[in-house]
Amino acid sequence: MGICKIGIVGAGTVGGGVIQALLKRNDILQKRSGVELKLTKVAEPIRERALETGITEDILVNDYTQVTRANDVDVVVELIGGTTLAYQVVEDALLHGKAVVTANKALLAERGEPLFKLAQEKGLPIRFEASVAGAIPIILALREGLNANEFTSILGIVNGTCNYILTNMINQGREYADCLKEAQQLGFAEANPITDVGGYDSGHKLAILAEMAFDTKIDYSSMHISGIDNIDLQDVAFAQQLGYTIKLLAVARKKENTLFLSVHPSLLAKSHPLAAVSDSMNGIALMSDLAKESMFYGRGAGRYPTASAVLSDLVAQAKWGNKGCWYLPSVEVFQTGKMSDYETRFYLRFDVEDKPNVLAKIATELGQRGVSIASVQQHENANGCVPVIVTTHYAKEGDVKSALEAIEKMPATKGKPVFYRIEC
Repeated sequence: MGICKIGIVGAGTVGGGVIQALLKRNDILQKRSGVELKLTKVAEPIRERALETGITEDILVNDYTQVTRANDVDVVVELIGGTTLAYQVVEDALLHGKAVVTANKALLAERGEPLFKLAQEKGLPIRFEASVAGAIPIILALREGLNANEFTSILGIVNGTCNYILTNMINQGREYADCLKEAQQLGFAEANPITDVGGYDSGHKLAILAEMAFDTKIDYSSMHISGIDNIDLQDVAFAQQLGYTIKLLAVARKKENTLFLSVHPSLLAKSHPLAAVSDSMNGIALMSDLAKESMFYGRGAGRYPTASAVLSDLVAQAKWGNKGCWYLPSVEVFQTGKMSDYETRFYLRFDVEDKPNVLAKIATELGQRGVSIASVQQHENANGCVPVIVTTHYAKEGDVKSALEAIEKMPATKGKPVFYRIEC
């Protein structure tokens, strides 16, 4: 029986979980791979944190190069995060003939192209199942299970922090700030939560999914990204009344030779399977020509769910070695669509003075730009101001925003109009 010698860089939350699971499940992993998975090196500057995982001092090192250049390491597992030092770790591992396993979505989305090019030159794999949606085997599904399909869209709830916050806003009627504070206390959100609540984490994951599904190079910096930090509780309530729930969605839609990519809070029909994805869970819906709609659901983050995905890559590497290397595309196939050309339905809220003809003027501004109204609701007068809720039929986002700019300038309009895309 062969031996796959493993070196791990980073023994924090995920790295520690991988080490513990690897040590405890060695028999199972050996049985399923037919190869002994042997942990030979761990690089972690915080000695106490590393030793708490159960490793012995003889395999603990301080410098990542003692892992990436070690003779007794076949595969390097990068679990430190970020895009600077992590890049150096992966690059050095490849230059020294090591296969790589990583959970680093930011690294792959923002700086993945030169690393995959180097891996291809060296005939080495970069395995990254843990980079998107934790324990959900979505990378494997795209790479193998659904690889005969042509995909038309991706809808994903891929950030557990945002989903936890929105679930509590919806179910408990609590303000965003209160729900965020609770998420931080429970460890679902960082002290500085902007990467999650700003939508950037979901954007990294969408870039990886889109590159795989559509076989095209994705420029992460050009993607439209907006988060949940400005969601108003009254829109959550109005959406519920209309039969929708608000979710932070990572969206990719193909229209002919154009690919629209966006992360944004959206209204999702309660009948859609993703609407039931609650708390810190993740869900991904793929639409394709042969399989039609495929749904994936599970734990999208956390120490052991992510460790599950890392270990699956290690088993694959132990079993197959460097055979069947797969790399993210480096060639652009689709034109990136401008959000002004994006077509969907919209939810609009206007706070206006309770006066005659205001609704007519709103309808006129929308109609002049070809935006057709599907429904209108006017709520009770509050201090001389009423919220007017409009849903539209399919329209171009640029036309809707143009109408909103004109409506905002009307004397009867109080404050900035609110709009959400409706994805269903």
